[in-house]
Amino acid sequence: MADNLAPSIEGAPVLDLAEFDGAAFDLDGVITRTATVHAAAWKRLFDAFLARRAARMREEFRPFDAEGDYLRHVDGKPRLDGVRDFLRSRAIVLPDGEPDDPPERETVCSLGNGKDALFRQLLARKGVEVFDGSVAFIRRLRGAGLKTAVVSASKNTVPILKAAGLADLFDACVDGVEAERLGLEGKPSPDTFLHAAKVLGVPPKRILGVEDSLAGVEAIRAAGFGLAVGVDRTGHGAALAAHGAGVVVPDLTALHLRAKEAGDPARDLRVREGAQACGPSADLPLWPSADPEWVLVEEGFTPTREHEVESLFTIGNGYIGSRAALAEGSSLSAPETFIAGVFDTRPGASPELATLPEWEHLSITVEGQPLRLDLGRFLEHRRILDLRQAIVWREWQHQDAAGRLTRIRGLRLASAADRHLLVGSVAFSPENFSGLMSLDASIGGLVSKRTATGAAVALAAATRFIGFDRTTAAEDRATPRPLRVDLGKVYRLDRVVAVHTSRDSGSPELVAREHADRAIESELAALIDGHRSAWMERWRASDVRIGGDPAAQRALRFAIYHLLSAANPEDERTSIGARGLTGSAYKGHVFWDTEIFMLPFFTLTYPEAARALLKYRYHTLPAARRRAAQFGHRGALYAWESADTGEDVTPSLVSLPGGETIRVLTGEQEQHISADVAYAVWSYWHATGDQEFLLGAGAEILLETARFWASRAERGEDGRCHIRGVIGPDEYHETVDDNAYTNGMAKWNLLTGERVARLVAERWPERWQALSAGIGLRPDEPAEWLTVARDMYTGLDEATGLMEQFRGYFELEDIDLGAFEPRNAPVDVLLGRERVQRSKIIKQPDVVMLLHLLWDDYPPAVREANFRYYEPRCAHGSSLSPAIHALVAARLGDPELATRYFRQAVDIDLADNMGNAAGGVHAAALGGLWQAVVFGFAGLRLTDHGPEHHPNLPPHWGGLSMRIMWRGRTHDLNLPPAGGAAGPQPGRRSDG
Repeated sequence: MADNLAPSIEGAPVLDLAEFDGAAFDLDGVITRTATVHAAAWKRLFDAFLARRAARMREEFRPFDAEGDYLRHVDGKPRLDGVRDFLRSRAIVLPDGEPDDPPERETVCSLGNGKDALFRQLLARKGVEVFDGSVAFIRRLRGAGLKTAVVSASKNTVPILKAAGLADLFDACVDGVEAERLGLEGKPSPDTFLHAAKVLGVPPKRILGVEDSLAGVEAIRAAGFGLAVGVDRTGHGAALAAHGAGVVVPDLTALHLRAKEAGDPARDLRVREGAQACGPSADLPLWPSADPEWVLVEEGFTPTREHEVESLFTIGNGYIGSRAALAEGSSLSAPETFIAGVFDTRPGASPELATLPEWEHLSITVEGQPLRLDLGRFLEHRRILDLRQAIVWREWQHQDAAGRLTRIRGLRLASAADRHLLVGSVAFSPENFSGLMSLDASIGGLVSKRTATGAAVALAAATRFIGFDRTTAAEDRATPRPLRVDLGKVYRLDRVVAVHTSRDSGSPELVAREHADRAIESELAALIDGHRSAWMERWRASDVRIGGDPAAQRALRFAIYHLLSAANPEDERTSIGARGLTGSAYKGHVFWDTEIFMLPFFTLTYPEAARALLKYRYHTLPAARRRAAQFGHRGALYAWESADTGEDVTPSLVSLPGGETIRVLTGEQEQHISADVAYAVWSYWHATGDQEFLLGAGAEILLETARFWASRAERGEDGRCHIRGVIGPDEYHETVDDNAYTNGMAKWNLLTGERVARLVAERWPERWQALSAGIGLRPDEPAEWLTVARDMYTGLDEATGLMEQFRGYFELEDIDLGAFEPRNAPVDVLLGRERVQRSKIIKQPDVVMLLHLLWDDYPPAVREANFRYYEPRCAHGSSLSPAIHALVAARLGDPELATRYFRQAVDIDLADNMGNAAGGVHAAALGGLWQAVVFGFAGLRLTDHGPEHHPNLPPHWGGLSMRIMWRGRTHDLNLPPAGGAAGPQPGRRSDG
């Protein structure tokens, strides 16, 4: 063991940081996982060259060995040196040539240029993967005061670091470009490492060097660095040690760090993937994910964007959702925390989600000066939504009017392991002063309120201070107290908040208080680890991996994060509102959004959550029956907008921006929601085979909704059945007859209701007797449903293949929407509501939505004709629209158009292209985004024989992989890039 390594802890070496002032790291294989990309690029390059040469020289073709040849001859070396050394191993001599030699010239430079081009192509397709443990290790060294450098032979070092979001981790970068500029020899020469030491201003013997290549380890030892650490990820640890590594580890997570305060056992930390287990250290016990495809970063502070950022960075667990308001507040901060299923009502208004007090509130003053972004000056400020860990981070360096610098790091999460628990922690350090600091984290200890709907809500908080003269736990003082802080030390405040309501406890105040007191006794790291473990389980089941498009990958994970944050399989009396638990828009009301746009994601990745969401519809079935009776019909008509009881809470009037008040007809006329709920029920049963659900809830919903449509349809003089006076998904046109979507889905509902009646009667006759008797179903009713379905008016013109969206639609004014591009306002604002209603302009897919849901019911020519007709007439006035157009375009084999709509859907929240993300993320649009990828680009089809896929991936995607659940088994889908294996492919089944 090297002299500057302390005795091991639990068999692992301990690095004494008192021995070092700096650290230098290789890039590929140490920090980033691009070594395999480099090896693949070298292999493609040399195999092509060697094959040409073998054919020309009539020699045996011996391919490049991506392991042996790569490690022995090119790994860690400057590109041209790698070319020369490999050619020398094959007794091949080529002229050096010129730096800009094209591929057709067989020179060292042309081969080097070819390798660079191949590497960039592969990198663009595969993206940049990082070793999270290495990034955490580097951050820990920097936190201990060490300067850091990256030393790499790659000329792509800077682009790679920027793509990975790691450029701020290093004080110096000595790469292939810099080495060439200065005339430095590459590894195994010590030149580049010695130059890094010079730039850092640290003597070589006080620097730690980390490498995974033999040449790199030799260079570190030759430079006289204090220690060479070899990272062995490929089984060549003995060779690394033989070439000079003082210690060899499989990953930097295997090293213990002993902080510079030697002899203090409380500062012994173990770095491990994503988190550091810690004793009473005041620093936070983990760091954000380093992979840019897993994080959203908001740099700086723009007050006018605050409400939007609060929505996007919301934390949630299906029980609680808390917007990412600044803890100390600002002029435009709007902190809101919601509880699923708990509504409040103001006089004369419809129910809206109840809000909790500001549990995250924290005011800090230094010598009487408040630390706020709108006071003093912030030198650095960023917020990070870590999608993988479901944690919101904040990093802030503040300078007050007196010049005092304070660094603050914080995290916030809604526990996925304990849904009643919110956790927050803030670590702060005075960087150029010692003095008095006051902290006010009070919310009153225990807050209890009762909503107008009669629900009791209790919130209890407990705090713990770490790093001060004494550690206090389970406190929540109403009055801030001054605390002494010293220059350079780190202090921390942990806070846990327990939330309980009368919906889940008879004594919510008592339960919340006991819960908070118990939780604060746990280490912060333990609370975080439980939460992270729960999220890792969900990501394993639901992550969709896109190659070659980091922006699309991040956007899709953003969508999945918010969908998962809104789901709670433990509560079947709540559903997901239009904005989830991320904002107050639509007051938390539940629409068709849940069943048609979100439920497919849950059905195929989290069926327990899908089941709970559908059980909400079962528990609100009595209200749906009452609503059907109110309109003079049998069966069940679900509310267009519902809250906790299932009663319709759609507002009857709405005020337009110009002051005009108009009547809202959707609550009365947008009745397709009953068929939407039925469709979701059947889709869940088809995908899961959940017999208990079908017999206990699903069949009753399917029967009662079919019953509604049988009584709602009217027999006309033409002998056909018509549904009159409705609003379809296209809400620009009201009180229309025979809306194609409504009629089409009603017909499906009637056919499926009869099918379910036969199924239950044949397989479970006792249950059928009880069910039919319980709802008073006459024996002849299912046969009547078949008759109504057979005679339902469809609006399909056999000659053209077009379905008229509703009676009279084809006679309306045809307005070219392209003439209004680019549009900076909704089309109904530009043209006026009355003209739009008299035109063919539609708000969102109507016929196209029907094609999506009932794809196999229509021949290819009908699908194509209707999409091409209605697509240019859609104004996309709804956030639900772009993703469905992307899905259908992809299914029709038009990935270019599909990609354009996919990007439009991505920008609804991430670029706020509709201007209303401040009210919460658009949960249905996020579900639609997932569907666009899975059912559109991946072409997933759910047949009776199992899942199949007919992919149409965008040409720039480097493949796609995902996992779904189908009837109790997991299926892994792995799709190659466009142009790879084509045709329908079954999913690979596994029992994992």
